[in-house]
Amino acid sequence: MRNWPVITLTSLSLAVLMVMPAAAQMAEKSVVQDLPDVAPSQDYCISVMSAFPNGDSVARYQFFKLTEKMAVGSTPEFKAALKHYGDGDVPPETPVIKIIEAIANPVMRQAAPELTIAYMGHLVNFAGRCETYIQGQVNSLLAYDAAFANDDSVISEDALYLRQILSDSLLRLKADKDERYSFAVNNYATSLVAMRDDIEFAAYAKDIDEIEALYMTDLDGRLARSNDMINSEMNRETLGDAVSLSDDMNKQAKKQADRDAIGTLLRILNRY
Repeated sequence: MRNWPVITLTSLSLAVLMVMPAAAQMAEKSVVQDLPDVAPSQDYCISVMSAFPNGDSVARYQFFKLTEKMAVGSTPEFKAALKHYGDGDVPPETPVIKIIEAIANPVMRQAAPELTIAYMGHLVNFAGRCETYIQGQVNSLLAYDAAFANDDSVISEDALYLRQILSDSLLRLKADKDERYSFAVNNYATSLVAMRDDIEFAAYAKDIDEIEALYMTDLDGRLARSNDMINSEMNRETLGDAVSLSDDMNKQAKKQADRDAIGTLLRILNRY
């Protein structure tokens, strides 16, 4: 008879106790990974966003939407290039409107592209860090008035203009030749071409829709006028038939009245 190894309660308990801490750590790690990430820098985002236009809902929507579009396609490598080539840090409390005005200033972007890159880097980082809050504000404003979305094409063109300024500033500083950042910088410049194509296609589609709407409106008008003419002709034919029928009835009634009068006259005369 084979002699099986005997596992005592003490050894089994020790084995379980050795496995339990590791299992508990794995379970805790799994639970932590499943938890949703809390949006970072809440106070910072609220502070910066409070400086957006408050008295004009349209301007507020335009600023939020413009800021939202600035961070599209900004990879970590590209942000690293902005940090490397940007000259100095922009104070966090700087209003976004001042940053946009500085970027669009032709004198500054010609004389000091490093400052332009620094301002753009600050704007891109803000849009990335506060993406959740910005998207929430955009959705809230659209829920308030869906007509705000009519300005999206113009906002896209403004965002593309600012992004082209950033790309041009990086190229002026030879960032596309830097082995550390050349791929990210060139890829960003290429994405601007695709963005321009999308904007032009959207504008083309909008123009086609407007032409189609005008054509359908004109066609509806033509059909309405044709129907009116047909109906008027039908009314005329009906009126003519009604007049003819009335004349015929009047003639028949008159003949019958004449016959009745002659008969009455004959009866009277026959008495004499």
